[in-house]
Amino acid sequence: MKRILAIISLMLLPILALAQDAIAWDQLSEAQRHLLAPIEKNWNQLPPQRQQAILRGSERWQSLTPEQRTQAQQRFQDWQQRSAEQRKQIRERFQRFRDLDPGQQQAIRQRFRDFQNLSPQRRRQLREQFQGRPPGANLPPPRGVFPGALPPR
Repeated sequence: MKRILAIISLMLLPILALAQDAIAWDQLSEAQRHLLAPIEKNWNQLPPQRQQAILRGSERWQSLTPEQRTQAQQRFQDWQQRSAEQRKQIRERFQRFRDLDPGQQQAIRQRFRDFQNLSPQRRRQLREQFQGRPPGANLPPPRGVFPGALPPR
């Protein structure tokens, strides 16, 4: 019997290690409370994992320069103004990108950097040229998928 309890205890150790205690609002620093003030009333109801994720995000935010913060705010506003369908398409494209092997991802990143280095006029021309194509039409298929094996969109 003791042996069974010992085995069960050892099996539960990893689960217990993952369990995190909730962080009370009062335990946050003044800077954290100031930054997270909009969610103060919901803070204590959040699961501990979510609280930790929010705190990591607040630490990243505090490490940004004022220019980076402005840029992040603008991107967030742009995201909020997009329709649900546009956000869905962006998420799908992002997932397709993540499904690519690292070499393909790097090639796409390099093409993007090359595009950014073009003159504004040339970028505009290319955008007009590719306007009619469906989003992601130029992406290679995800890893493990053979050409022609994907169902039509």
